[in-house]
Amino acid sequence: MIFFKDLKKYFSFLNSRKKKVPEPGLTLVGVGPGDPSLLTLAAVTAIKDASLVAYPVAEIGSEGMAKQIASEFLKGKKCMAVLFPMITEIDVLKDAWETSSRQLVEEVERGENVVLLCQGDPSLYATSSYILLQIKFNYPLCPLKIIPGISSFNAAAAIAKLPLSLQKEELLISCVPDDNNALDMMLDDFMSSKKVLVLLKLGKRWKWVRNILEEKKLLDNTLFAQRVGFPDQLVVQASDIPEGTAPYFSLLIIRRRAEFLD
Repeated sequence: MIFFKDLKKYFSFLNSRKKKVPEPGLTLVGVGPGDPSLLTLAAVTAIKDASLVAYPVAEIGSEGMAKQIASEFLKGKKCMAVLFPMITEIDVLKDAWETSSRQLVEEVERGENVVLLCQGDPSLYATSSYILLQIKFNYPLCPLKIIPGISSFNAAAAIAKLPLSLQKEELLISCVPDDNNALDMMLDDFMSSKKVLVLLKLGKRWKWVRNILEEKKLLDNTLFAQRVGFPDQLVVQASDIPEGTAPYFSLLIIRRRAEFLD
């Protein structure tokens, strides 16, 4: 009788260890800025459980950066490229979002447990945010989940050993304005308040952004970071970067001296 009880426990233990097959659905997974070690446990688990991993590409045939970041977890996985063109024409973009959303939902309807990879975080200046809105509006019955990822400015601040915001400081996160007047007003507001300013998608704007920072004597208070998390990452004081064009995936963190140091 004792043996029987132990055997029941043994089979109960085996049953509890059986892997549950994930039900069909779509999960938007943030894979972080570039370093595969910055993927969260939740992101890795979602990728491993997926029966289909979708990844964004700017043009058919290209390798997406999100796929590159998560590549070590994609071995043996069925993958699908989803086209997100790098253009500004809003009508063309809307068509692409609608098409991509429909493709993803069709895979879910076929019984796939789909993961859509997203560089950084799916909710912050991400194309996947538009996919999220499309699916919530057009396919409300599609099971949907979002797994956040580490953003490039979080990683840059960590690499530089720089606090992003302290108590009573405001943190403003924005893309770099398209013209110098808008940036000038933003910086004036920053200088008259307790704010930390994060400016993303610097790129070619660095040609004139640097001059404005120098005029306002903010270069020495500014951290410059490009391609954070990739082997060729660069995180330095902005004054060390000469005038010219910066990579698209570059950012600035502008902050005043910490109050407790004044």
